[in-house]
Amino acid sequence: MAAKYELVMKELSAEIAEMRAGDQLPTEQQLAARFNVSSMTVRRALEALTHAKRIVGIRGKGTFVAEPALTKRMTLASFTESMRAAGRTARAEVLSAGIAPASADVADGLGLEAAASVYTVERLRFGDDTPLSIDRSQLPAELFPNLLGNDLTGSLYEILRRRYDVHLTRASSRVAAVLPTEREAELLGITADQPCLRVVARGSLGDGRVVEVTRSIYRGDLYELLIEPEDT
Repeated sequence: MAAKYELVMKELSAEIAEMRAGDQLPTEQQLAARFNVSSMTVRRALEALTHAKRIVGIRGKGTFVAEPALTKRMTLASFTESMRAAGRTARAEVLSAGIAPASADVADGLGLEAAASVYTVERLRFGDDTPLSIDRSQLPAELFPNLLGNDLTGSLYEILRRRYDVHLTRASSRVAAVLPTEREAELLGITADQPCLRVVARGSLGDGRVVEVTRSIYRGDLYELLIEPEDT
């Protein structure tokens, strides 16, 4: 026989399927009275639905139907391409863009001489009107003259292909679960205790030389990363 919280979860799951993203659920107390169970039982059901990314809780406001989780494959597919595959419109808000001498770590990561000029472009990425990630991309200035003169609100990879005839391949991606900084949480519209995914991705030329490093923070409640095994 199914546990009480599983019965509550099953019925709530069916109701959520008929609701729209952003719709608010009743409070724990209201649900407990409705299902004639304890608040603890309702809390377990809500925790399971939160873990499944069906709902999201916002401290001080309540529990809401979550946006459908978006899946990004760990390939070089751009954010724009990932949004297109999900039926969403991608756009970016440029937070900062500039050129400066590379730090020792950045120069090492891009295989550059110390203090070589590097572009740094930080953008807030949206799927439709929902903020999903913050990207901070760094590239060698000598390879991409006048990069900052391009429209950076679209796909950076598309700019590299169209303007510079550079077709990158994925060199590596490193993923970690983190909590956002106060600034990141504010930009993404989440609370500071909402887990996020940090991805450090490197793009390389055909000869294996790394020419792009992007550090991204993805919303953990709306984003999942798919890692598929390589053919053997």
